[in-house]
Amino acid sequence: MRLMKIRCLAALFLGLLVLPCQADDSGGGQAVDSESLWITSITAAGDGSFVAGTATGLLLRPGSVARFQPDTPGQLDPLYEHSAAVWTVATTSDGKKIASADYKGNLVVYDVDSKTPTTHEGAFERWCQKILVSPDDQMIVAGNESGKLFAWSLADAKVSKSVELSQASITSLAFSPDKSQLAATDGEGKVHLLKWPELESTGVVAVGEETAWCVAYESDASLIVGSADRNLYRVEAKPDAKPESIAKGTDWITRIAVSDAGQIAASEVSGKIHFASGGSVSTIGAESGVWALCFRGAGQLLVGTRKNGIVTAGQRWAWQPAVAKTAEAKE
Repeated sequence: MRLMKIRCLAALFLGLLVLPCQADDSGGGQAVDSESLWITSITAAGDGSFVAGTATGLLLRPGSVARFQPDTPGQLDPLYEHSAAVWTVATTSDGKKIASADYKGNLVVYDVDSKTPTTHEGAFERWCQKILVSPDDQMIVAGNESGKLFAWSLADAKVSKSVELSQASITSLAFSPDKSQLAATDGEGKVHLLKWPELESTGVVAVGEETAWCVAYESDASLIVGSADRNLYRVEAKPDAKPESIAKGTDWITRIAVSDAGQIAASEVSGKIHFASGGSVSTIGAESGVWALCFRGAGQLLVGTRKNGIVTAGQRWAWQPAVAKTAEAKE
């Protein structure tokens, strides 16, 4: 298991480094009004930069998608707008296309080279909390609040397949590392497991009775799930598996990120972030509710907040003083 290699890394995340959201004199992006901008989603753009989805306090007001550099997360360069709050963003592996979905179920696909956004109104019918780009970069996979799962063809600009997955809202999606399985969480505390690309159900894992807000693969065989019951669970990625709580928070656990090295970060709607590694858990706090998490390598976590823009958490290293050893003189 990848986590065995990094059991002690979580303890190195000692605090949040808040980067000022102000413009500098070098030009570039637009300064962020951190008191009014809600960062709802963050994902890597493929060229070292990242893109973020934004909203304001009223979800039916326009939102936007912006690009930023991880060393200056307060400088957002707006790319395009939605007619409602943006809730989720995704990019193709080459970074040439950016996709986003909003509170009304609209999809926007942005061509990076031509700087052209194309809006598909009502593509996902209703509020969509999570989209993913398929492993082959051909599809946008999305789940909406009525429990429907969509596969949208980028080439044909339409839904190629849909599945009525649940009676409750689909809250999150994740592909397994080997790209053969898709996991979808819902508002009834379940994780639905499906074959990819067939979208055939292979079974369900019941995590609890409250909403399962977020899901990520720890490995092909293991899932991490965050719940409204305040628990962060580990569970095998197979039908009817029994979940194990690996951390207990104080509020809904709504976002999870897993680094390439296997570091697990999970955030609460209240602002706390838990780092789980092996059998240990470290917790830090943000000044505002956390709604987006994305690792930049193994040593830095980008955190999207409700009121304070994008902040970062990172490992802090220091030399320990050498202990001089002297042999006692023998008489």
